[in-house]
Amino acid sequence: MLDPSSDGDTLQFLDDETDAESSKPLVWRLLVVDDEPDVHRATTFALAGVQILGRQLEFLHAYSASEAALLLAGEAEVAIVLLDVVMEREDAGLALVKTIRQELKLTDLRIILRTGQPGYAPEIETIHDFDINDYKTKSELTRTKLYATVTAALRAYEQIRKLDEMAFYDRLSCLPNRNKFIDLSEERLATSTLSDVVIAILDIDDFSEINDALGHQQGDRLLQSVADRLKFELGPDAVLARIGSDTFGLMGARDVIDPLRILSLFRRPFVVQDDAMIVTATMGLTELFTGTTSGRDALKDANIALKRAKKSRRGSFVMFSAEMGSDIRERVRLLQSLRNAVESERLFIVYQPQIDLTTNQIVGLEALIRWRNEDGTFVPPDRFIPLAEASGMIIAIGDWVLRMACHELVRLQTQGGKDIRMSVNVSQIQFRNPEFMDKLRAALTDTGIKPECLELEITESVAMEDADFMLETLHGVRQLGISIAIDDFGTGYSSLSQLRQLPIDRLKIDRAFVTELSDNALGGHIASMVIELGRNLDLKVIAEGIETEGQAARLKELGCHEGQGYLYARPMTSSALREWLIARGSIVGS
Repeated sequence: MLDPSSDGDTLQFLDDETDAESSKPLVWRLLVVDDEPDVHRATTFALAGVQILGRQLEFLHAYSASEAALLLAGEAEVAIVLLDVVMEREDAGLALVKTIRQELKLTDLRIILRTGQPGYAPEIETIHDFDINDYKTKSELTRTKLYATVTAALRAYEQIRKLDEMAFYDRLSCLPNRNKFIDLSEERLATSTLSDVVIAILDIDDFSEINDALGHQQGDRLLQSVADRLKFELGPDAVLARIGSDTFGLMGARDVIDPLRILSLFRRPFVVQDDAMIVTATMGLTELFTGTTSGRDALKDANIALKRAKKSRRGSFVMFSAEMGSDIRERVRLLQSLRNAVESERLFIVYQPQIDLTTNQIVGLEALIRWRNEDGTFVPPDRFIPLAEASGMIIAIGDWVLRMACHELVRLQTQGGKDIRMSVNVSQIQFRNPEFMDKLRAALTDTGIKPECLELEITESVAMEDADFMLETLHGVRQLGISIAIDDFGTGYSSLSQLRQLPIDRLKIDRAFVTELSDNALGGHIASMVIELGRNLDLKVIAEGIETEGQAARLKELGCHEGQGYLYARPMTSSALREWLIARGSIVGS
């Protein structure tokens, strides 16, 4: 290859071919693509025995663009292609560049174009138009320059691979990460042989509690142990990835990604250092079908199934169905409609009177939010309020309801409704908002309502959650002079010792237990117990959903203080409420 009589830097094409040493376990793989056998021999001889960046070179050879494309489709870890431009066609090399990048998707591979006829592919235009890394004429590629060019390309290849590892692989488990898992699923979807392929998400139950109790290092070791077992048991037929802090993505044939088999792997303890840890897992699965979805959407479907499983089948699995997708799409549509309803002021407030069961006089009002569509139909509160809470919109909506209700009561008081209080429902999301107390104080100041005339209603489940936080917040509310009622009492799981500590004024019997008063078999036992509990704790008791005189009489007999329901009045708009109050003599007409 080198002319001994020259300066040692001019390439000479020799007849003898020297095989590149490839016995080293770590090598750089170079593909030489040229229709001239002498170019192959010269290139191999020039770089024979050379070590670049700590590795030997291994040479692959192709004598046409079509042969190179077939070779690259079947070979892995090829770092560089030294590619001739003119071979079986004048543009064969340039066409191969497009094949490598667009069809084979080999984006890491470094491409060095070499040409003996630069006129066929002008340098500036070629570098601009084609995804190549270098362009040399064969005459300028002396041994030293060839070495320098290859070294620069290998250094770039190594850096790109390291960046790929950071971008597409999880350092803790050495598994593909979420981005890589999506790419792999996209590749599966693009194949025409796709059939009976399942994508699953596996979530380790209560992992955050493990981290809190044992520390993050032990949690990390557990994740590694889970990953190792899944890799060993599922084998090469399954694609395994870590797609979240404690979630793994799995993909493969249905008989490989068998949820019963996979979940059974968690029956044996995981040995983590000297500890034997027993954990459970929950799975959501979905099937892949060619041309029906994207990898990202398939992962979303699996996640929908996982959420269903975590909610109702913890420690087991749920397979995604079309109905689940319809439910999600409907929720998204409804959420967008809710945003539009807020902007177009289609939300409004109605008020339901609360009656003293002994005197039959009005003692309070409950403010209730309603949503009327443009066509006059209504969206039930139990459909849109959970959406408002999940999206965070409830904070702004709740603040608006509070202010509107306060303004309404102040107006009624100017017309003579002095002894009426206003009850406003407050969600857990509102209570946990750091600005809640500030918003509450501002509402009192801006509306001029007397604090003792305002009552906040919270559900029993909210009152019992995070006792220390709720106790502190409720005491803050009481210090403002505002009263507190527990709504839907009897539907949750109250701790009586915790209930006694809460600064509350009123228990509200859920309508379901009021309905039981008409059932001879049940006879309203729960309503009776709630009333007795209220008496023992020195709390007022109000029942909602009263529809008959018999229910009202029975509640009064049991000692219930107040009630509301259709027997007295349906929820009314502001104008209808004023007419109702005027008719009862509770306020005077303006």
